[in-house]
Amino acid sequence: MGLALVCIFGMGTAAIKWFSRDLPSMERLEMIEPALKTRILARDSTIIKEFYEENRIFLPFDQIPSTVQRTFLAVEDRRFYEHSGIDLQRIFVTVWRDLVHWSRAQGASTITQQISTDLFLNKREQTFPRKIREALLAFKIERTYSKDEILEIYLNQIYFGEGTYGIEAAARKYFGKPVKDLGLNQIALLAGLPKNPGGYSPFANPERATKRVNLVLNAMEEFHVITKEQRDSLRECSLDLVKSVSENQDFAGYFCEYIRQILEAKYGSRSIYRDGYTVYTTIDAKLQQAAERNLEAHDTQLEKEIGFKLTRATYQAATARGEKMNPDYLQSALVAIDPLSGHILALVGGRNFRETQYNRAMQAPRQPGSAFKPFLYIAALENGYNPSDILIDTPLVVELPNGDVWKPENYDQKFHGAVSLREALSRSINIPSIKLIQAVGTPSVINVAKRLGIKSPLQNVLSLALGTNEVTLLELTSAYGVLAAEGMWAEPMAITRIEDRNGNVLEEYRQFHEEVLQSDVAYVITDMLTSVIDEVQGTGGDVRKYGLDVPVAGKTGTTDNYTDGWFIGYSPEIVMGVWTGFDERRTMARGMTGARAALPIWVETMKAAYPTNRGPAFKRPPNIIEELICQESGLLSTPYCAKVVREIFIEGNEPTRPCDVHRVSRYDLLDKEKDFRELDREASRDKVVPH
Repeated sequence: MGLALVCIFGMGTAAIKWFSRDLPSMERLEMIEPALKTRILARDSTIIKEFYEENRIFLPFDQIPSTVQRTFLAVEDRRFYEHSGIDLQRIFVTVWRDLVHWSRAQGASTITQQISTDLFLNKREQTFPRKIREALLAFKIERTYSKDEILEIYLNQIYFGEGTYGIEAAARKYFGKPVKDLGLNQIALLAGLPKNPGGYSPFANPERATKRVNLVLNAMEEFHVITKEQRDSLRECSLDLVKSVSENQDFAGYFCEYIRQILEAKYGSRSIYRDGYTVYTTIDAKLQQAAERNLEAHDTQLEKEIGFKLTRATYQAATARGEKMNPDYLQSALVAIDPLSGHILALVGGRNFRETQYNRAMQAPRQPGSAFKPFLYIAALENGYNPSDILIDTPLVVELPNGDVWKPENYDQKFHGAVSLREALSRSINIPSIKLIQAVGTPSVINVAKRLGIKSPLQNVLSLALGTNEVTLLELTSAYGVLAAEGMWAEPMAITRIEDRNGNVLEEYRQFHEEVLQSDVAYVITDMLTSVIDEVQGTGGDVRKYGLDVPVAGKTGTTDNYTDGWFIGYSPEIVMGVWTGFDERRTMARGMTGARAALPIWVETMKAAYPTNRGPAFKRPPNIIEELICQESGLLSTPYCAKVVREIFIEGNEPTRPCDVHRVSRYDLLDKEKDFRELDREASRDKVVPH
């Protein structure tokens, strides 16, 4: 007898070892963590994107309502807190029912056994050896974790259908709210789904789902989760389901891909889809939505007006027919930044991320054309020039170092004679700008551009004044932000904080600011750029025509042969840049200037940022003064000047001489019997008192 027991014991031990040979080690069991999705949040904490292998939101045990816990125990494992992984009593009852009814009953597996199968075993394998391994693994899990921990794993691990895993993701999927806000009948629906998620789906099989809910309500009443009266009343309650809406894969696609690349560089690609990071970003979801909508609407309209052979619509039709072709249709990009913080508020890298992942806002260096000119005029202001100083717009011939001759032209192919710096900038006249860069020197302009955040290489050539060196939309927009922020450069940033699955802060991004421009210079160039928009002949005059009344400044940009169209503009709160063109550098169409190709997108998106059409004015430094100036000479006006304008100056740099073009002779004064000093006093009375 003793020998038989020893043999039986030995055989049992050998069997256990044999069945345990492929089971995970205790060390592996101690590291059970369900794969969680990484969530990308907008600045208002709304979710704009999720990266996942399994759609799951982890919920700690103490945040799972006790009603939810007890409901799942009532349905799946009522003796959960009494057994050690295998419920022998339940197995005997199940076997007895099988024999009595001569059929195979369901539901003998405990919650711990279900975890064993879900995490480590092949669910499709319905064999006796697999059941043995399941039982052995259940015992090991019970020795590794407490009961509460096992229930936490279970409620976060199980599949609920509709691509969702875990109780929290399921609650949001079916009812659009967190599990803590669910009603009792809604909890009953979720508790009934894991047995057959597809068969009991309230969307696909509403009648079967209702019957399943009633069965769960009965179990809840039997397990004393609810009373009989509650059970009867809950059967009449509506579930208030939220229709399953697929995630908008296109929304903020370029921005989210940029975030994904940052995460991948820090934590690895696999970690993004399993480790459940929460990434707090700077994006303004409403502004982003408006930017994408306006960009697509404008480009579609341009395609119709110009009649391009390949449009986005024809591309989509061709690909739908199975034809392979490149998405070489008209593209646009947009960047909006908070100039004070550097936060990227909106970023659109193209018309559709799924069709082309090339991020034209961040990855595409292009010639900015006249949108580069503000850097030249800033250099001039820093070298003592004033907005009223006169430049002569006459034919210019430049002999290049290689012996070639360059004869630059203005956009309208006309010459305008004497023009002020303000007029030359607002009307974007080329030749005065080239003469100005000859005077201040290209190194000064490059220095200004680099200080304001241009990182792309800049060549020491005169054509720099016309924007022939390539830059990206992001860096150009950020550089304009210095002007909006009164001379302070803020490093563009897209992420404010990254947390792990448990809410621990892994990274917290700090704003970086640097004073790169004197505030008075920033204000003067801003005031000059308001003329681009507010003056009749300014290249950005359509801003007001389209109905935007907010105080803004900006500059258009158009490159040779209408290859690129730009508009970069800003208020004290938002700086926004727009580019339009083709990926392959080719002409859009004659007349496709920045004002036509890019400015309308900018205006409509700025209107979305300012729905009341009201915004703050630019803050004037105390050392900015005003004088009445003769428009032809750029000097202090006299009573004889026909065209007098009010101009601003940095105090101490204002003109001190009266106009020497419009003056009267001594004989004229004698004939009119007027004293010259009296004329000076009259002129002085017309001047504005300095601020």
